[in-house]
Amino acid sequence: MFVLLSITLLVLAASAMLILRLMRPGFGYQWLIAAGSTFAAWLLVLLSLSIIPDSLQIASWGPKTAYPNSIILNLDRISWPITAAVGTLLVATVLSDVVRAYDLSWTNWASSLCVTALGIVGILSGNLLTFFITWTAFDLTVLVILLLQLESGSLRRRAVLVFFIHLLGTVCLLIAGVISVSENNSVLLEQSPPRAILFVVLGAVIRFGALPFTSNMLEDANSRRSFGTIRSLVSMSIVTVLLVRIAAALEQVVFPGNLWLGIFSLLGIIALLYSFTWLFSRDEINGRQAWIMGFGMLVIASALRAEVNSSLSWALAVIFSGGLIFLASVRDKITVWITMIGLLGICAIPFTPAWAGLGLLSAPFNIFLILYFAALVLMILGYTRHATRLNPGPPGLERWIKVVYPFGLILLPLTHIGLGWIDMPAIGNLSLSSWIIGPMVVIFAAFGFVVWQRGGEKLPIKLINMVTSVLTFSWMGSIFQPLHGYLARLINFTSKILEGEGGFLWVLLSIVLLLAILVTSVGI
Repeated sequence: MFVLLSITLLVLAASAMLILRLMRPGFGYQWLIAAGSTFAAWLLVLLSLSIIPDSLQIASWGPKTAYPNSIILNLDRISWPITAAVGTLLVATVLSDVVRAYDLSWTNWASSLCVTALGIVGILSGNLLTFFITWTAFDLTVLVILLLQLESGSLRRRAVLVFFIHLLGTVCLLIAGVISVSENNSVLLEQSPPRAILFVVLGAVIRFGALPFTSNMLEDANSRRSFGTIRSLVSMSIVTVLLVRIAAALEQVVFPGNLWLGIFSLLGIIALLYSFTWLFSRDEINGRQAWIMGFGMLVIASALRAEVNSSLSWALAVIFSGGLIFLASVRDKITVWITMIGLLGICAIPFTPAWAGLGLLSAPFNIFLILYFAALVLMILGYTRHATRLNPGPPGLERWIKVVYPFGLILLPLTHIGLGWIDMPAIGNLSLSSWIIGPMVVIFAAFGFVVWQRGGEKLPIKLINMVTSVLTFSWMGSIFQPLHGYLARLINFTSKILEGEGGFLWVLLSIVLLLAILVTSVGI
């Protein structure tokens, strides 16, 4: 299977880079190994489209008598586009790194290859048990990489804290699996009951970065743009694929009306707040978490409305358009137009990749859809603001770099447009609102951009500080001040344990205990 070959190729390339570093410390062609392996892996992923049916099980582990509760990897019309998006993101990252290659270590590319390989495995997960295992393995790998790269003690402690926050989201998935087994005797997503789905949504919000501790941690600005983008967007992708599958499951599930409406409205408020933060961020890298949270709420809301295509559409938009603007560190008069192509991935006008995303805003209508409409307008406006900011590159760039860099960037929007055409919705099945809402979003965003320009691009400082304080949970400090000292001691104690010689043993023990609980409940 081509996808499994691509995963193997990425792991082997990262291992080869490590071996070469140990045997020949002065080896200067690490970037070529990374570029060649990622491009070949990307081609293998694209080629797999020609051989997959609607659903293909490429791996299964466990007793045949317990098939629904076994570890399953599936390649289908949900996992393949997100896998292709992540593969394209990796290629674009490595190729665009040529403008900052002299300031980047080989560990940056080796780490990106490992994280992407594990991310693809997570994307292919076919049930809750597999998601639980792959999420945990992914988080553990990222933790190890960060602890090896970070030198500051405070940043290392934050990395450990982020790991435990993400582990909390994984525990929510564990609870969902236990509930699903207890009610339906299965961890298959298609058979998840409403209570289990609620815990899945809660876990997704936590992993998207609902808590303020998941902000930028990498000390080097170039690594923050390169590996930081891979880490953030791949981590999100393994959550969004689960949400898209939940959207398919919700076609057969009916939520209580008041509960559904409360969750839907709360997600809309969160989306609006983070879209505001994205708009007024100092730059795109500082606003990356707001980008993920803003569109992440659109993915969850689409899933709650059982809009599979809409949820998938927004999931791809986060990776393709977000990856484009995050990697575009050099924006001159030519490359800025490549960055602007990313607007086609989020504007949702007819015949663009995000056209199917309007399923979120289509009938049946309710008043809370206005929140998502406004959030999308602000996200587009923020993208335009960041993308049009010129940032000349370092002087004296060689000609081949001036060719490779824009080529790496343009792969993202071109691949996105290609995937959009492959899964273009049938025109005859589209409602009238699908033709109207997209242009309305663009009109509002264009009007806002004109007003912004004429107003001198002034920032409402007081309003920004208020929203930022809410989203960073700084207001909770006064409420939980008595507990602050105890919490700090607990975090420091945990960090010292994990950073010590037996740290990995404690992490592995925690994972084994969690797996033991799940396996006992599932009955494997």
